Amino acid sequence: MAVIAVIMSVNFTACSDDDEDTTPTPENIAGQWTLVYEEVWEKFVNHPEENYEWAGKPMEECYFFGHLTLKAEGTFTEYEMDNSTLGTGEWELKNQVITLIYDGDEEYPITLKVLELTSNKLVLEYYDKQDDGDEEYCKMTYTTKVILMTSEEQSFEAIHLLFFFIYSN
Repeated sequence: MAVIAVIMSVNFTACSDDDEDTTPTPENIAGQWTLVYEEVWEKFVNHPEENYEWAGKPMEECYFFGHLTLKAEGTFTEYEMDNSTLGTGEWELKNQVITLIYDGDEEYPITLKVLELTSNKLVLEYYDKQDDGDEEYCKMTYTTKVILMTSEEQSFEAIHLLFFFIYSN
């Protein structure tokens, strides 16, 4: 009976639903996040001819934010699309808002609202209205690398756990 429970727990764990929204915490938001989609607009009060909108997969460079590595101890690194470092600093999470404080630019923290978080997807929103009335907006979608197990790998893992359970008792 215990053997069946072990096998079922492996299959249940491997097939769990990773797409359910999660309440952001520093522990579950920490990780390596790869930018996969951006929606951007800028509005210039004094030069409306320069207003623009853009949406799509980031190409050679990102508009506002790049890939992010958020470490659980409260530090971060931001990377350009070619993985060169854009900046480093400290981060914190409060009330579903991530605050990025870049090294050397502590006077101007950046706030990013967490719109969605699952085990493999993070959607952040940035908005800034400057003193002159100019506005910037960016909605960024990030993913993590997810390793999916084939049914053969699940079976192998179940057998491995079964032998471990049998021989450890």
